Parts: sequence; C-alpha cells; structure tokens
Amino acid sequence: MDSVLTDIEKHVGEYIKCVTLETCLDPHKSRPRVRAVDHFKGDVRVEFPRKLRELFPIGTRYMATVKVCQKHKADGSTSGQPYLRATDIGLIPESVPDQGLIAQVKAGSVSGLSYQYKFEETFQ
Repeated sequence: MDSVLTDIEKHVGEYIKCVTLETCLDPHKSRPRVRAVDHFKGDVRVEFPRKLRELFPIGTRYMATVKVCQKHKADGSTSGQPYLRATDIGLIPESVPDQGLIAQVKAGSVSGLSYQYKFEETFQ
C-alpha cells in the first residue's frame, strides 16, 4: 500500500495531482462535504469551494490537485488531523447523476452553514 494512504502526516506540504474527489454527506454535519476517492483513506476531508459542493448532487466527482495541509496552534503544535486543500478542480461530467440530492442553505440559517437536501434533476 502506498505510504500516502497510511502515513498522511509524512506528506504535509506536498501536492498530489489527479486525485478523484466526491461530494458526500457527513453523519455529524448538515453541510455537504468532500472526500478523496483514491490516494487517501475515506476519512480525510477536503477543503473545497462551497459553491461547487452546492451546485451539483451528492456523489458528483471531481479531478483535482490536492495539497496535504496541517493546522497549527500558536505554540507551533499541530491541531487536528491533516486535511487536503483542492486546487485545479475539474468536474467529471459522467459522474453527475441526472437526479440527486442537492444541498440548499436552510431558510433562516444565521451562519448560512445549515443545509437541507432535496432531489432535483440537474440536466434535462
């Protein structure tokens, strides 16, 4: 197994090209999330543009270059788990379902980060 998959901490600061990403639902969050489909374990989350997460249905895939990132506290110690930051993002058109769950910000959401989902046809 590739060391990137098992030892992500060793690759902080590196860029990896041609990583397949997919929008998904996180059981503990209402907003749509993005996960890596290949190269990394499925629990590694991705910093990804909000508009792209909302525009297409859950399960839509993208090809991107990702940077392995790590947040740090003021004292220089690490904070949380490493994560990926997506750049050079391209939609994989054949992955977009004709009908799927579309994320919409809930009416009355103060922060704009609370979502509801509805089925919607994306292409007609």
